[in-house]
Amino acid sequence: MKKGLILLMLLCMIVFTGFAKSYEFEALSETGLAKTILALQKLPVFGTVFMVGAHPDDEDNGLIAHLAKNLHLNSYYLVATWGEGGQNVIGPELYDALGVLRSQELASAREIDGGEQLHFGAYDFGYSKTAEETFNDPNWDEETIIGNLVRLIRIYKPIIVLGRHAPTGGHGHHQACGVLVPKAVEAAGDPNMYPEQLEEGLQVWDVPKFYQAGSGGININTGKYNYILGYSASQIGSIARGSHKCQGMSGSLGSLGDAFSRYVLLRSTVGTEETSLLDNIDTSLKAISNGIEGGPALISDLNGMLLELNGIANAIVAGFDAMNPLSVGEELLEGLGLVREIIAFAQEADLTRNDKALLLERLALKEEDFVAACNELFSTRVVVEAEDSAIVPGQTVEVTVSFWNLGGQNVDSVKLGLDVPKGWTVVGGEVFEDVAFNQSCEAVFTVTVAEDAPYTDAFDENPITGFAEWEVSGTSVLAEAVADARVVPQVSISTEPERLMAPASSSSIVRSIAVKVQNNTANEISGEVVLHLPVGWELVTEDTSFVLGRENESKTLEIDFMIPANAPLGQSEIVVETIVDGKVFNEGYQIIAYPHIETKYFYKPSVFNVAVIDVKVAADLKVGYVDGGLDINTVYLRQMGVDVTELSPADLAAGDLSQYDTIVIGTRAATARPDIEANSARLNEYVFNGGNLIVQYHKTGEYSGSWAPYDFTISRNRVTVEEAEMKILVPDHPIFNWPNVIGDSDWEGWKQERGLYFPNKWAPEFTPLIDTDDPGEDIEPGSLLIANYGEGTYIYTALVWYRQLDYLVPGGYRVISNMLSLPKVK
Repeated sequence: MKKGLILLMLLCMIVFTGFAKSYEFEALSETGLAKTILALQKLPVFGTVFMVGAHPDDEDNGLIAHLAKNLHLNSYYLVATWGEGGQNVIGPELYDALGVLRSQELASAREIDGGEQLHFGAYDFGYSKTAEETFNDPNWDEETIIGNLVRLIRIYKPIIVLGRHAPTGGHGHHQACGVLVPKAVEAAGDPNMYPEQLEEGLQVWDVPKFYQAGSGGININTGKYNYILGYSASQIGSIARGSHKCQGMSGSLGSLGDAFSRYVLLRSTVGTEETSLLDNIDTSLKAISNGIEGGPALISDLNGMLLELNGIANAIVAGFDAMNPLSVGEELLEGLGLVREIIAFAQEADLTRNDKALLLERLALKEEDFVAACNELFSTRVVVEAEDSAIVPGQTVEVTVSFWNLGGQNVDSVKLGLDVPKGWTVVGGEVFEDVAFNQSCEAVFTVTVAEDAPYTDAFDENPITGFAEWEVSGTSVLAEAVADARVVPQVSISTEPERLMAPASSSSIVRSIAVKVQNNTANEISGEVVLHLPVGWELVTEDTSFVLGRENESKTLEIDFMIPANAPLGQSEIVVETIVDGKVFNEGYQIIAYPHIETKYFYKPSVFNVAVIDVKVAADLKVGYVDGGLDINTVYLRQMGVDVTELSPADLAAGDLSQYDTIVIGTRAATARPDIEANSARLNEYVFNGGNLIVQYHKTGEYSGSWAPYDFTISRNRVTVEEAEMKILVPDHPIFNWPNVIGDSDWEGWKQERGLYFPNKWAPEFTPLIDTDDPGEDIEPGSLLIANYGEGTYIYTALVWYRQLDYLVPGGYRVISNMLSLPKVK
């Protein structure tokens, strides 16, 4: 029953679920008359616009709102990456899980600003400074990414492409997009480029206009007040931008008055003389026939029907009466009927295969617009409810589809049904006659999930769609809704933690892993957990069996295993499985849920990594850790053998700090712990009396050098090349010599970057210990600063320790151990 184009790239559109602040509630997707008017205003408009950027938060939200809500164009934001390499200020998700979170924040932003979301297949491996560095990463293969963009351009056929980045300026991913997007625009119209796409049935598309963000071209005023919306597009965009909460954005109502988006025209097939974005572009319904070639009589008939449809659409908008909305109801149904007549005409027309396909694609989009307007004007609603939101392969579940007629006119007939994936079965369905105003009808369906049904992953749409085919005045209209139900494994299994380390030892070491097993079936299940350990390693826990009596019941098994004495150094991947009734399960999911996004299940194989690392720690080392929630370093320090206590605000304010050899301020902890600033004098006193204080990196403005015994200034300097040379400036310093002797190998295998937000100014009491630079640069050596103060030491380190510990990088553990152990130096 679903209409429209089959998307060959991921389209991520979700229902927005709500916010914490009142102004954000006010800006939810329009309802009532506002939503109806927008749907009607879209009827006489035809055209699609692409905006292309590198990351979540690179979009111009105000312009998207202007394009979608003021100009009524199909407006898409194409993002290169999901932002997997970034940071997260609201929760623990990092790497691929962070990508899921950011993808849904993008979808929430689109729900507010009116755009739709597409992704074109690059990966955020972390910050880079140049396009060259970006293209050196295999995830940014130029030919592949350009091909992905070309495919999307050929599918959606935008009349305008807006590039958000230039080939220079910004960081590497931005520059890379500035290089790739113009090439893709050129290639999309060249039949010699990516010919395999044409063999699949796609057609070349020569984009009429290509712009790049920047001054010197057109200025688009997104600050004009919209009476229907109650805001300007700029204000709506400002609120939408607040969806990027994991990047620290809270959103606001923005400013009243003019607000300009500036873009420069780089390429045009329709002329370069212009004063506004849509100059020389036809967005009327007549544009549906643009480029279609056929006999003169055929084209004349087609254009005549399109002009008639254009007239009806404009008459609907002009004749709409807010006090009597249904006064244009018959005209709207007439317009929908005419669209369908034109579709039938096109299907029989003597056109080339490509022209016919193009014409039918365009008409299908306009039919969708008329159908959407009918559902708004006649105030119909479809509600789909499954009795179980987490369904398993082979399960039978009841699904109820309800249709509500909330408009002022009786609906003549309603057919209720379900769309489900191939291989599923559906029993049920019903046709209802005459559903009166403010009344409903419903049908209950029995759905059996296919035995081989794939699990519903974070980037999948939920698989059950309910529909109602309703009819008024002889015209049939389709309404749809998606059930809040997803396919999950019968048994899910996950491990905590996902990574473990063990110091190299001449004695055996026992480690524990928590294995969570959850029953997603309606029946009692029993089974056992199996760990596939490396040769020579032994399972210590004798009983790994479990019984789970009901759906959603879970059990966490603490399982011990032994790493033998003198185990080889390096990482081992350990697969964890459950066996239930002879069937093996080895997947689990992380539920990513926040109030501002749709809940998603992120699937991961049930494996964990164990690294045996040659690292020594000073005996009886006692560490206090001020945790801001942005790293899990305490987990790894304990595995390393360190006695760690997480310090509460009360501990910082009044606890006995002298009991700790070292106190560590967590990564960017000051953003969540204002008590760090409040107790900075007390921390300095701790240092003066012989303590060792280590402060991990903070962004500019998050941590003040004035809180330290001596001033320093945090800059935006960073080193992004993981292999950048590390020049040791004080080779005989204990940090490089005890209890681990640090050599060149300790700087190998680093992940994502060396460090970021290096201090670039510091008091003379500080000594820089390391100098590192990206190729071709020479920045201040502020990645690791140390100062003696009284009897103790103050260390500020901008090296990214948490990523190295996460990835079990041996050198990261060895250098951290030396920094923690500094007070124990003999």
